[in-house]
Amino acid sequence: MLKHLKVYSILFLVSVLLFCGCTNNNSFYVDDFNPLANYSQKKNDSTYAIKTDLSNAVLYGIEIPTVKQLSNGKFTFSFNLKNKTGKAQRFYYKLYYQNDSYKWNEGDSLDFENFYGSWEEAELEFKATPLFEGEQNITDSFKIVGNPRDEKIFYGLDPEKAVLSDSIVVRFMKKASSEPEWYASVIAKAKSNKVSIDEQLYFEALWGINYKFQTDTSYNNRWKRNPRMGNYKFLLVVCNGYDLAKIPDEIRNISKKNKSNNFTNPFSYFLRGEGKNLKGTRIVMAQNQLAVSSNLDLGSGIYENPFKLNSKINKNYFNNNCSSSDRLYHKAQFSQYFHNINKNWEFVNVKETRDVIKENLTRDQYQKLANDYSKSKNFVHAFANITDCPCKTVNSDSLAKNITIYNPGNNSGEFKKEQVGIISRVGYTYGKWRAKIKFPKIISKDNVWNGITAAFWLIYQADEKWNLRRTCDAAIAYIPKQIPDSPESVKQSKPQVTYSEIDFEIVKESKFWTKATYGKSENYPKEDASINNDIIICCTNWDMACQQPKNFIIGTKEVDVEGYKHDFSRWSFFNKLITSKKPAPHEEVFNDDFYYFEIDWQPKRIIWRIGKDKNNLKEICRMDGSMTSIPNNQMIMVMSQEFHYQEWWPTAPFLQNFIPFPKNNIVGKLLEVEIE
Repeated sequence: MLKHLKVYSILFLVSVLLFCGCTNNNSFYVDDFNPLANYSQKKNDSTYAIKTDLSNAVLYGIEIPTVKQLSNGKFTFSFNLKNKTGKAQRFYYKLYYQNDSYKWNEGDSLDFENFYGSWEEAELEFKATPLFEGEQNITDSFKIVGNPRDEKIFYGLDPEKAVLSDSIVVRFMKKASSEPEWYASVIAKAKSNKVSIDEQLYFEALWGINYKFQTDTSYNNRWKRNPRMGNYKFLLVVCNGYDLAKIPDEIRNISKKNKSNNFTNPFSYFLRGEGKNLKGTRIVMAQNQLAVSSNLDLGSGIYENPFKLNSKINKNYFNNNCSSSDRLYHKAQFSQYFHNINKNWEFVNVKETRDVIKENLTRDQYQKLANDYSKSKNFVHAFANITDCPCKTVNSDSLAKNITIYNPGNNSGEFKKEQVGIISRVGYTYGKWRAKIKFPKIISKDNVWNGITAAFWLIYQADEKWNLRRTCDAAIAYIPKQIPDSPESVKQSKPQVTYSEIDFEIVKESKFWTKATYGKSENYPKEDASINNDIIICCTNWDMACQQPKNFIIGTKEVDVEGYKHDFSRWSFFNKLITSKKPAPHEEVFNDDFYYFEIDWQPKRIIWRIGKDKNNLKEICRMDGSMTSIPNNQMIMVMSQEFHYQEWWPTAPFLQNFIPFPKNNIVGKLLEVEIE
């Protein structure tokens, strides 16, 4: 069909030129442009509002609207066209849309990154009106879809075929075992990763099968470049045949690239570029705009992704709303999150079990544990754990529309600190991500920490070429996540990586940093955080050490960001993240039934907000592109409760290794997630 469209376009332009000739600037007029003629839900006088229907978005991407929202699954637009030439004539029109909330200004060198589109079939160019004299009302339709430029990088396997089966895994494992060189590498990896050979074979099979799936390019995976949330504006362009021939190919067909091998933003072309000077063209920006937002369905279930599970998974806790079923593969908007356990680290932990909160572990009791065990050395040596029973520690309630997670308590003789989390399955670029959460209390009445880091965060959706971040143009570019922090790591920096992460992390910490980050002075700020009931809310952007920003921060310093002053710290020039720490009273964040956390991720900045009222949140941190590299790839959200190694929080007044293992379940609830 697309080949036929290309041939048609060439013949069409030739016939247009022969028929129309040149007309003057007053030959026709356009008025009464209504981009949303069949939609009535208003936010205010000029803005319509729509909540995305995400029922098929996991596999097929976000569509605005769907057939569940409007009968034909499209918006109807209309406009009135007045032909003043005095003779019958055809004109040519095209509607463009662009996300106006999360964009680079038209004319900016990065404006091609904006989310804009036109017809659902990207190669369909300007449409012809009927041959008419006088006036003609034109009615047509469109929808906002993912991958609107039909970019081949977002193509992949048909999602209906990307399903893992036991038979495929077994065949792959047998193949790896039968090839001596391959099997030898499996043995070496198993030893390095400190897992069994069978487990490593299973991981090898998963990687190989997933790689095969990812390298298939037969299907337009629109979910890989989903529409952005926020406001959309609509541009109608109507022209005569003479001007149509002047409009560049890449504007008529937005899937094409310009001579510089890049895309050209049609809004920039018509509003600021050469297009605004076309005499036989009318450019009309609609007064009405569309505000788009999403609410993730917390009751849609939890899909246990086989690609994330190991070979010894216990399926005893699988249930109707949490499993690897085909139904949940299609519909569940969340999966269980499995932390990567780095076995180069371990807990050298006191051999004790307590409920730090309910038993009100005191500072004196904590100190006695620290003193006694420092003398006896009778520690438990353990790694952080993840569950071997998926669905046991996470639950999606289809009636209450919430998700519960918990770190399990220890039975007699057990000594585990187990991480738990859930991760969403619908990706977005930019947006205000607002989560309503009931995190568990993390300090006792005597201020002693139970070791939990409660977190709401965004993370890159996929480690694939389609999800690469923008190029870092610096001598020290992105340092890949897997490379250990060291001065030598800068030699392995790369112009592009997929890794991105934006965090809220809540811990019992000092509001100040280590001495080393303040320079050589002995006069650096410090506090005894054990004597107050503040917790620390850490706001972090993983910029992967890209040193392109002109005010790249190393060490700890106060920075004025767009009129807001914050203290920021990066431990060293090769450290991959930058963080601010804000104290907050423990009872404010944890005592009520819920609290809001908002990550406002924009092209030029990130803003972190918190509060009890989602309409009146308090800003606690702001970073912009002058000091850190802002990610531009597609991300998903995580809610987690983790036991971090004590080396990760060096100014914590209570060290993880001296905090007892949990006696009872530590329960958190995700109550709402909205992206707008």
